[in-house]
Amino acid sequence: MTSSTHREVLPDGGVRMTSGEVAFLFARPKANVLVVTITGYDKGQLGAAPLDEIGSVLRVATPPVHLFVDARDAVGATVRVSEDWTSFLSRHRTDLAHVHVLAGSKTVELTVAIARHLSRTDRLIQIYSDPKIFEAQLEAACNRAHAAF
Repeated sequence: MTSSTHREVLPDGGVRMTSGEVAFLFARPKANVLVVTITGYDKGQLGAAPLDEIGSVLRVATPPVHLFVDARDAVGATVRVSEDWTSFLSRHRTDLAHVHVLAGSKTVELTVAIARHLSRTDRLIQIYSDPKIFEAQLEAACNRAHAAF
């Protein structure tokens, strides 16, 4: 992270990272459910920190982890950032039960679809444009996680 970035651990245990016009919020509503909320345009201002944060959850959580990415307020990402996500998803596909992405724009939807194709994770990643469906999937994953304990 550069000097203009900020990482904050929230009272509920979540983590917020900000730099310029991009922000990431990480929350774990259940032990094997991670919600990442992205706002703004990701030019790589935070470096590898967002993927490192997800990686740290994958290391401590009992696999597989359900990853939910709420990108409804994301504007987009650079090619380099998209490549980093593609590589990360490809490397960690066995640690993930499912990746659910809520896209708020066609640009974000296309970027995620390309990353899904290039990482060969077609069955792993589901893209949503309807927040209600995304939130229903999140609730279902949390209920499944609760039932497992």
